[in-house]
Amino acid sequence: MAELDLPPGVFNMVTGGAEVGQVLCSDPRVDMISFTGSDRVGTQIMIQAAPNITKCHLELGGKSALIIRHDADIRTAALTSLYANFSQAGQGCACTTRILVDNRIRPTLVAAMTQMVAQWKVGDPFETDTVMGPLIRDTARQRAEQFCQRALEEGATLVAGGKRPAYLRTGFFFEPTIFDNVANTSFLGQNEVFGPIAAVIGFDSDEEAVRLANETDYGLSGGIMSRDAGTALQMALRVRTGMMMVNNGAGRLHPDSPFGGYKRSGLGREWGEEGYNEYTQVKSILFPIG
Repeated sequence: MAELDLPPGVFNMVTGGAEVGQVLCSDPRVDMISFTGSDRVGTQIMIQAAPNITKCHLELGGKSALIIRHDADIRTAALTSLYANFSQAGQGCACTTRILVDNRIRPTLVAAMTQMVAQWKVGDPFETDTVMGPLIRDTARQRAEQFCQRALEEGATLVAGGKRPAYLRTGFFFEPTIFDNVANTSFLGQNEVFGPIAAVIGFDSDEEAVRLANETDYGLSGGIMSRDAGTALQMALRVRTGMMMVNNGAGRLHPDSPFGGYKRSGLGREWGEEGYNEYTQVKSILFPIG
């Protein structure tokens, strides 16, 4: 940043812990606070900003749903489910960590996912054949283990992963993990892991799929896989989330497409025109012309 041609004071980096954040968030000279992180910390920021009515832009957590209808292509749906869960080792707020699958195809889809993920190499991300790298720190790996233990206690079925890879004795590695028979109301079904754990949840109708997708405190992302694009679009309109990808959408996140969520996933939008507008204030100036 120092090498850019910016006027002095435009960019300032201040490091520190929670006490520094509290000063910044509660100072009346701050016009806006933009934060990316957990909904727990986002809540504290809003509390600190409230006395000054400081504008907050919050990009928080998610527990997004990928809906797979009965007419979806199994191979495409399985690949989408894996990459949408295990990209960045599951450390992405927009990961679709709840896989809602029509019960008519659920066993076939789970079998395809299990077969595919068995071929994945977990390890050093600098090695060309590595598919998934480590978690950010050991506490994150331990949290993934705790989620797995609780999921088993609540009756979910472990079909893949669930532990450190046997060939990696050290490091923050964790196997890509798939649980079937997950209850949407369970701990795994409702809480963000921020690790490589996928929760497969069955449904019997499109109405139930939309209801399950909406039964969460979050609303950041989501998707629908179906050969019937019209029905998928109608369902997407009813899911209370900031972004939905029908049949993988544009194939990736698009910089012109607004990114942000509903409910505890945050306030405001990033990217595109809407993202720029978050950092503006509208002013009206009226004067006589006669």
